[in-house]
Amino acid sequence: MSCQWHRITLFLLALTGLLLCVDCRDNGPDEKYRIGFSQCCDDAWRDVMNAEMYRELAFRPEVSFEMRVANSDSEKQVRQIRELVQQGIDLLIVSPHESKPLTPVIEEVYKAGIPVILIDRKTDSDLYTAYVGADNYEIGRTAARYIINQFDGRGEIIEIQILMTISPAIERHRGFRDALAAAPGMNVVEAIEIKDDPDLLYTLLPPVLEKHPSANIIYAHTDLNAETAYKVAQQMGRAGDLFFVGIDGIPGTGRGIQAVEDGVLDASLLYPAGGGEAIRTALLVLNDLPYERQNTLESIVINSDNARILHNQMKKVESLQESIDEQLESLGDLHAIRRNQQALIFVLLASLLLALVLGSFLWKSLRAKHAANLSLERKNQEILEHEQQLVEMSEEVRRATQAKVDFFTNISHEFRTPLTLILGFAEDLLPSPKLSRDMQQGIGHIQQNALRLLRLVNQLMDFRKIETAKMTLRAEQADLAGFVRNIMGAYEKTAKKRGIDFQLRASHEQLLAWFDAGLMDKVLFNLLSNAFKFTPDGGKIHLFLSVDDPEHQVKLCVEDNGRGLTEEEQAHVFEAFYQGEEQQLTGTGLGLSLSKSLVELHGGTISVKSSKGQGSRFTITLPLGSAHLRDEQLTGGKTGPHASREFLFGPEAEPEEGDLSMALSPSSSLQILVIEDNPGLQFFLHKKLQATYQVVPAVNGKDGLEKAFSLTPDLIICDIMLPGMDGLEITRALKSDLRTSHIPIIILSARSGMEHQIEGTEIGADSYITKPFNINFLQAKIKSLLFNRQVLRESYRKAPAPVAAGKALPGLAEDVNPLDRDFIKKFLSYIEQHHARQDFQVSDLCGEFGLSRSQLYRKVTALLGESISYHIQNVRLRKAEELLMEGKYSIAEIAYQVGYSSPDYFSTVFRSKYGMPPSEFKNSPG
Repeated sequence: MSCQWHRITLFLLALTGLLLCVDCRDNGPDEKYRIGFSQCCDDAWRDVMNAEMYRELAFRPEVSFEMRVANSDSEKQVRQIRELVQQGIDLLIVSPHESKPLTPVIEEVYKAGIPVILIDRKTDSDLYTAYVGADNYEIGRTAARYIINQFDGRGEIIEIQILMTISPAIERHRGFRDALAAAPGMNVVEAIEIKDDPDLLYTLLPPVLEKHPSANIIYAHTDLNAETAYKVAQQMGRAGDLFFVGIDGIPGTGRGIQAVEDGVLDASLLYPAGGGEAIRTALLVLNDLPYERQNTLESIVINSDNARILHNQMKKVESLQESIDEQLESLGDLHAIRRNQQALIFVLLASLLLALVLGSFLWKSLRAKHAANLSLERKNQEILEHEQQLVEMSEEVRRATQAKVDFFTNISHEFRTPLTLILGFAEDLLPSPKLSRDMQQGIGHIQQNALRLLRLVNQLMDFRKIETAKMTLRAEQADLAGFVRNIMGAYEKTAKKRGIDFQLRASHEQLLAWFDAGLMDKVLFNLLSNAFKFTPDGGKIHLFLSVDDPEHQVKLCVEDNGRGLTEEEQAHVFEAFYQGEEQQLTGTGLGLSLSKSLVELHGGTISVKSSKGQGSRFTITLPLGSAHLRDEQLTGGKTGPHASREFLFGPEAEPEEGDLSMALSPSSSLQILVIEDNPGLQFFLHKKLQATYQVVPAVNGKDGLEKAFSLTPDLIICDIMLPGMDGLEITRALKSDLRTSHIPIIILSARSGMEHQIEGTEIGADSYITKPFNINFLQAKIKSLLFNRQVLRESYRKAPAPVAAGKALPGLAEDVNPLDRDFIKKFLSYIEQHHARQDFQVSDLCGEFGLSRSQLYRKVTALLGESISYHIQNVRLRKAEELLMEGKYSIAEIAYQVGYSSPDYFSTVFRSKYGMPPSEFKNSPG
């Protein structure tokens, strides 16, 4: 039975896989190329060009096409070209509105490595990939020769020009005038420039016709201007006396060819749009196939002899294109139907497969259930026997736990006396003007950390009081809004420094409630401290205070947009000693548990709503009035919003802004990046290392990683527990990146277990030092790592060039980062193979390794101890020395063979290194 089920399941799986493969194959090709097109304007001739492009693209589904129309605005066209480039196009097609304004941006795109195809119009520069369009100069010449032929070389011409700042107008005018020079009897009596609106001819042409009554020919740069001139002449009764010639020959009803056929124009010169040719040329360029840089499209004269034939041919082409479009649309519909059918079959097969799997699972479950029942009966007896043992063990654990808590509570009491003395002496010393700024800052850090330790001791003692029900409530009626504002004032400096939007939104300016100010101060401190700890710089922390009248209670919400909590963390966040995965080693896990107990002591509740990565919202609700409190919990007093009280908690102080910028002139050029989020430890390391090294601070993982990539320091000191990205992730990222793989990394961590040290070493850390650490040991470790790096540089630099790629280099250490070792092998091999090229440049190396010039320079300098150009020069001179000793070639031949373009320069470089010219070295004995 099970064998048959197995065969059926395998068959359905195979059939489903086959359908998936067919479906994937029929989905069509993915987008391969992105082409951007900047059209200068929107007119009938441009519509023909656009239609030709889309006609060609209908057979190119792998091409994504994006078009912008500038509407005869050069500035707008420049902006549109930049937008297309920002979208990541692979090739740009441009029909420039004007040559001069568009030249700079087209040169910029071309120099950025993006192919540029000009269509119809050119720019003032030769920096483009290809040009597609008619020869406007030759069109002008053809128009002139046609007119000369029609009028036997005698006539008076009125030339109607288009905007003379664009290349077609300039070339049509120049070609026409050059051809007329061969017929002295043909004269251009007047020229009219129409920049935008052809209707201007109704104003400009009549005076010209009246001025030149003998004019018998009108030559217009476009069919539209020629047709408008015909209408003006018709109104003046002179249309029958004039010979109208235009340029464009646009197909379609009411356009150029139709105008010739109807007798409005006597002739029109076909100006091919070239849209299809532009797309075909673009695909040749993108596929690295041979193409013509200058693609000149042919033109013909359209007159009454051939106008009807051309018109009918164009109609036939349009009809065929419409048929092709309909067939493509039908083909797309068929593909959609087929995909839907395949999806339906797949769903049916999947449902059948699921039913078979569930049936098989049910059959096996029934068999397993019977066996499980027998096993459960045996185990129930065992459980009953173990239950008694667990009860006895739990009692022993409870007594042991109680003893531990009592021990920690007692020792916490003992901590308070020495902490009080430390704080007292620190307060006495700080105001002293005799102490240096450096000494005052050190004492300030002692005071800050002693306060932090005292706060932790108080938390543990409060927690113990709550456990033993000894925590007492002394509530009084006070202004809760003023109380919250006073506490927020202690955090305003931190919020302003970090750019955090920190504000209170209260529904009442004054809100009287019964609460214990000393206990609620601790609750708010814990909530605000967590908010500031986990909210990034530039974030927001908002407090909301309102009254819920139906429930007769007040609500206080603390909301931030920090890292947020997972659902599992929200379920346990108020449990004692609980810490989320990302909060390990950053606190005691008592703060929120203590806050919950203190709020409940007031008869209120505290809850949390959070989304991972979006922030958290903690809500405290307190009953209004005092009916819920016992008489012994009331003090009977009533205070205003600024009642005097002792703040037991406050925000942790941060170093002054100038603390980390004291070492303006370090004695060494060696740079150390310190990635540490604790301000005190960051200040301490900076102070101890600044006399010897340039120290660069980073306060979180992201900031540290960015500075490591941008600065490429000589050594990195990194903590493990960092906001955003921990030290292990940073080390792994730096050691696996070619730009930073050579940098020694020292990890500082409070995780002192051997398994943690092994983990840090395995991901590539050069040293793992546990906290607390000896600063002298750290300084010695830094010095040792930098010295070892110098020894490695010497071994790399003295290693001979490899004979062939992939062979080992003698003298190179095998225990270094494989990424660095492979880089050096490839670097030396590449220089050995290409140093003889006279055009060999550092940019060739950048392209080979995929690094910028500055990144490659820092990498090579760090590994070899010398610049790239200096190393190339040494390789060339070493090769030249071998050739000179062979004596087979002249000095000039050797100079060219080793990569120098000038024998004189080669001699100068050789003399500077060997102290003698090459000729003397060549003739010297031995």
